[in-house]
Amino acid sequence: MTLQEAAALTGVVLGTFGSVLGVLNYLRDRSKVTVTLQWDMAVTDNPTYDPKKKWGLVKVANVGRRPVYVSHASLRLPRGSKHQVLLLSDSVAGARLAEGDPPKAYVVDQTRLGDYTQEWKKVYAEISDTTGKSWRSKYQKWQTRPSWVPGA
Repeated sequence: MTLQEAAALTGVVLGTFGSVLGVLNYLRDRSKVTVTLQWDMAVTDNPTYDPKKKWGLVKVANVGRRPVYVSHASLRLPRGSKHQVLLLSDSVAGARLAEGDPPKAYVVDQTRLGDYTQEWKKVYAEISDTTGKSWRSKYQKWQTRPSWVPGA
């Protein structure tokens, strides 16, 4: 093997390795958001919320490495409902979530959700960022119904 062939072979190996490493860094460093939705939460020691009522909670956390700018959060309702989207008013101001920041929480008043009891398992939370990308929570697969569903 000549010196030119050895240099070419080294270039091919290092170039391939560099390309693979670049793709892996891109996949690791992108933004990633988790969204969770919980029902029937009780609030204590907060004068803003009535402690006698049950509340829903949407939690948004950045588990990626790039900062995310949340533009708004909403509840998505099943098709055929009177409304398709219920915007969470606390989220309209937006929020910046960087790597390692604590999760952002949005409180949902459950008293107005009685119209959507037929397909309550298909209600999910969705957040959108300023780039137009959206993330959503999982569908509810609980055995127990939330208190706003009849028969709970």
